[in-house]
Amino acid sequence: MAMPKQYESNAARQAAHRARSKTRWIEVDRAADERHHALLDALQLAIHEAAKRGDESAKSCNAASVETMLEKLTKYFEEQAR
Repeated sequence: MAMPKQYESNAARQAAHRARSKTRWIEVDRAADERHHALLDALQLAIHEAAKRGDESAKSCNAASVETMLEKLTKYFEEQAR
């Protein structure tokens, strides 16, 4: 038994696929994304260097991954705001 035809044409099938994809994915400006990553890397390096020099706030925020460092920075400044 054959499957019923869902799309009128291959173009309609592709258009439906693109429409579904737009709901799942976002477009990113590559240059902006690369700048953000470079800034995060620079921040992490600065924190590592400050921690080596003995800066206590840098020591409390120092981490191997950028994500963990950002979490620690957020927690540090939230605690400072209290």
